[in-house]
Amino acid sequence: MKKSLIAFAVLGAFASVASAQSSVVLYGVVDLNTTYLSNQTATGGKKMSMDSSGLSSSRWGFKGSEDLGNGLKANFQLESSLNADTGTAGSLFDRVATVGLSGSLGTVNAGRQTNLAYDTLVQVDPIGVAHVGTNPNIVFGALNNTNLYGPFGTSVGASSATRQNNSIKYAAPSVLGGIVFSGMYGFGEKAGDAQASTYMGTSATFSQGDLTAVFSYSQLRDATSNVTLRAYTGGAKFAVNSDIAIKVTYADNEVNTTGRDISVFGVGADFAVAPATTLTTGYYNTRRSGDVKGKVDTFVVLGKYAFSKRTAAYASFTYAKAGSALAKDTDIGLIMGAGNRSGVRTSFGVNHAF
Repeated sequence: MKKSLIAFAVLGAFASVASAQSSVVLYGVVDLNTTYLSNQTATGGKKMSMDSSGLSSSRWGFKGSEDLGNGLKANFQLESSLNADTGTAGSLFDRVATVGLSGSLGTVNAGRQTNLAYDTLVQVDPIGVAHVGTNPNIVFGALNNTNLYGPFGTSVGASSATRQNNSIKYAAPSVLGGIVFSGMYGFGEKAGDAQASTYMGTSATFSQGDLTAVFSYSQLRDATSNVTLRAYTGGAKFAVNSDIAIKVTYADNEVNTTGRDISVFGVGADFAVAPATTLTTGYYNTRRSGDVKGKVDTFVVLGKYAFSKRTAAYASFTYAKAGSALAKDTDIGLIMGAGNRSGVRTSFGVNHAF
């Protein structure tokens, strides 16, 4: 009860600010879908469910800025996750909590924020970051898996490494016709060991006309500072014409002590089949090596119908096939249960942004 009262007090305070300053915005996404999954048990059991975050992640938050003059602005963003199927959420503002400055010299934000692997991959992901909880690019490429990546970086096992606490991110002004260089550092905050639980990364993005290209490198330490995770991402998106766009990505990360290496190759395309209808196809090849050998091929077809700029209905079909029914393969399969070599998912949902 006490936590609820505190949360409502915080919301009330922000509501007052929002009414007084037009630069403060309340925003969010509510996404719900019904989903069928095959092969969820060792005997091939099926599952029907209502899930949140199909086309994009359900979330809500506040963001705003203040003009400080001479082209300088102060900015903030506070964003929380939302499980629209149950009405619950994670910790308050668990997705983003930042404050910063922006101007002619670039943008700097400090607080809890996404890593550079995520920032680059979301721009070129084959299926537009749909099914984020089982999207190989996000789960493995952007390090959104607590078991595999939680021990590395500033979250110290409390969450995945996709978001880093105690971090500073800087994005330089665009140069050379569309190149933006960024850097990010997360403090481990361990007394006596400045390297433990730290995050360090850099990225470059290029966007001009019909082409977007991205690259990032990240290095994360564990709490002992003896184990290092190094992660690379790269990709491109090219608009062939007004109706077709092609996307290609590659991500790889490796642990220095065990040699565990997980890579994801992705390719996909968007087809504007009608003014309000888009068909997206995607393929991911996920591989694990170094400690154990595993592989999974994942195929996705997704259709979206836009009722308006903020509301869309969607349907998707996913098929994943692992190299075997052993854990070394199914653990990176994401949609099939243990003891199964393949899995099928069909989803139908509605996505509304406000």
